[in-house]
Amino acid sequence: MTERHVSVETKGSTGIVYLDRPDRRNSYTPVMANQLQQALVELDSDQAVSVIVVTGRGEHFGVGADLGLDWRDVDAHAVESLTRPDQAPWRLQTPIIAAINGDAIGVSLTWAMQADIRVVASTARLAFSFNRVGIIPDRGSMWLLPRLAGFGVAMDLLLTGRTIDGREFTTLGLATHCVASEDVLVTAIDLAADMAERCAPASMTVTKQLMYEFLETTDRLHAYNRERRTLNWVRTLGETLRGIAAFKEKRAPEWQTTKHTTIPAELR
Repeated sequence: MTERHVSVETKGSTGIVYLDRPDRRNSYTPVMANQLQQALVELDSDQAVSVIVVTGRGEHFGVGADLGLDWRDVDAHAVESLTRPDQAPWRLQTPIIAAINGDAIGVSLTWAMQADIRVVASTARLAFSFNRVGIIPDRGSMWLLPRLAGFGVAMDLLLTGRTIDGREFTTLGLATHCVASEDVLVTAIDLAADMAERCAPASMTVTKQLMYEFLETTDRLHAYNRERRTLNWVRTLGETLRGIAAFKEKRAPEWQTTKHTTIPAELR
């Protein structure tokens, strides 16, 4: 039987994925990468799961690659190639929150950057440390970081591999919530629960899809009109009226769509 390096549990409508090698400070292995990918895909297919939270078991989120790996074995790291681009985290329909409960180094940090929202411990040590061990940054970080934090900041963090704490990480725009380490998972779960209750499943899915789609275009007019066409279609789903009614009546909305609602192809 394959050793479990990732574990999954659910709390209400939130799926929680743990990087689960606390005795090894949740260091990376190809087995962990495969199991994390599988967990995300399975939770994404579960209609009862509104939001996914990814965190580390114990005191660390993950301290990077297990140093016992054979880094010259290409086959061992094939999981990092997007042979199934439809299963990339940004292509999944479920919002993903990274609860960075402690140190996140190297590949562990670039995993966290695949999430849609990041909650970080103020005292966590974070480093894109790749160049310090003679390798280059991975998981699309050279594409993503300049778009999140600007070209200069990305150059600094990726070239120097320097370590920063959760406060600086947040100030640079790489996280939106910075709390005490013991509050990270609770904050992420509370955020997930609030999203599940207060935000329509279909509109969250569509928002995530368009946000990543527009990240890859420079055609502002096309994005504007695509957004308008999609907005007009979303209105036909009935969730707007349900949301307004709930607001007026000061109660939780009773949503009737699911996260698996897809934008009609003709709206492109």
